[in-house]
Amino acid sequence: MSNTTTSNTIIPFTSIKLGPFQLLHRIVISPPSCRSLDSAEDFYRACATAGGLVIAPFDSDASSRQKIAEIIHQANGVAFCLVDAPHDITESSSEELQTCITQAIQSGYDGIELDVSRYSTLQCVLLSSSCQTEATSKLSQLVQTAASAVPEERLGIRFSPFAFVDSNYTRFLELYVAIIEGLKCMHPSLAFVHVLGSTMFSDFEYSREKSLDSFRAALAFPQSLETTESRSTRLISSNSYTTETALEASTRTGELVSFELSSLSNPNIVFLLYQNLPLQISPSVVKRLSDIRSAFEVGREYVFDWGSSQRGQVMKAMECLGRYLGQFEPALSYEGTDKKVVWRKSCWFASKGIAYPLLDTEAEISKFDGDLKDGLSGLVALRSADIRTSLEYLKHVLDSTLVSCCHAIGLNMDLIQRCTVRYRIIKYVAHAGNPGGIGLHPDGNLLSALITDGPGLGVYDFDGTYREPEVAGTILMGGSTLYRWSKGMYLPTFHDVNIGREQKKTSIVAFFNLPDMENIPQSESVVSGTQQSSFFHDIKYIKEDDKSPTGELAALWKTIVHKHSIVLPS
Repeated sequence: MSNTTTSNTIIPFTSIKLGPFQLLHRIVISPPSCRSLDSAEDFYRACATAGGLVIAPFDSDASSRQKIAEIIHQANGVAFCLVDAPHDITESSSEELQTCITQAIQSGYDGIELDVSRYSTLQCVLLSSSCQTEATSKLSQLVQTAASAVPEERLGIRFSPFAFVDSNYTRFLELYVAIIEGLKCMHPSLAFVHVLGSTMFSDFEYSREKSLDSFRAALAFPQSLETTESRSTRLISSNSYTTETALEASTRTGELVSFELSSLSNPNIVFLLYQNLPLQISPSVVKRLSDIRSAFEVGREYVFDWGSSQRGQVMKAMECLGRYLGQFEPALSYEGTDKKVVWRKSCWFASKGIAYPLLDTEAEISKFDGDLKDGLSGLVALRSADIRTSLEYLKHVLDSTLVSCCHAIGLNMDLIQRCTVRYRIIKYVAHAGNPGGIGLHPDGNLLSALITDGPGLGVYDFDGTYREPEVAGTILMGGSTLYRWSKGMYLPTFHDVNIGREQKKTSIVAFFNLPDMENIPQSESVVSGTQQSSFFHDIKYIKEDDKSPTGELAALWKTIVHKHSIVLPS
């Protein structure tokens, strides 16, 4: 190893005992099980290191399992296999879990990591428990099932307590702390507990909490944090680490640190960390961010495509919202620039930010810019379990695109975490059987992310092009706040909504906003020179100024009207 490394790399690159294994460093490779690799063999060949722990997802193909284990061993690494139950745990499926574990060990893996993270069958079993005691008991039984195929000292467990963004968030954290404390007492020989401290989105891992100390303390219980017993259960932490934060976390705590999403685009991540070099994002994400920037620079929308399976889930959730809104009394929409009229049924919800739960009190939502009556209707909607589930799924889809968009326009992570989101669901119906809609306008916020189940959205480009984006993904648009914050680098997306005579459609739009009534730093990418300037965000002033023919958007309106030959009513 090079002598150019900094002093803070001493602990991450020292040996540590993990069960029966003596690791030579504390950097763990653990690609997300939901991600497919173009070439799994090439990836593991590049990331496996001598004395390093590599966790690979279970592959139903025996030859593939064996090959991956062999590749890791050829590099003198330690190979663990991430295993979930095939389906709901019953007496027979417990046997299937045991069979999967046996197959992984027979394929050459050194140990097993039980997958109790988001979307796993084992997590569903855990969360179906009525109390912490029952959840701990169920998980203990699963460990015992696994231990019949592999010794406990070769077993680890993966949790994702920060994946939840619903109203039970605090309860989930308490639940996981209690479970870890219970497991520590009931199964002291476990090799490790792996805590994922972030929410996984399409392009990025998003840190939900900066500190995992409550879980560190739970794992140390009843021993002190300073305990260095060689056979103690280790903590592996994943927290959307950068090079700097990973080395800092491992140096401060002595624990192992895990890389998931970032390891896919940095298969040589152990070397990069040792050299204290920055991590890269994948070429496909780089291209997406570039495409988003290019679209916003000219005032166009960007469509974040869905996969086929995701599309089915999205449309199912949208149907649920549409049925619910069907019960509402319709109201005439506001008249837009071209005096369109449409019946609209709507309500809205709010969140302190991306990856935060929906707010569920009047005091909290009253702080948001929006019609309070519709906001109160949203609180009523959250009482329905089906509506809440559908909303939380769609929120995750919308938040995922907003994260990518924020990175594209240059918002840093600290600022992203301080931005708020308001989610409005709308059901459009033609008024008195006549075509109508919402008039031409740009949104007044920083960014908008839209999901809709029918055609009708129209986008007006500054070069005179008009088009209606396909309903095949999440539609991202820049708002007038983005135009102001970026000093004109990013143009707002001018659009309207058209509803046919017999048409009914449901939409949900996420309005992403900077902290209100605050001075917001402008990123280096939108400010020339070395001195950083700031932008004062006043959403009410911005929305009123947008309507003024002499306001900050006057020149933009003039261009749109001229290029599209629009005659606006006086």
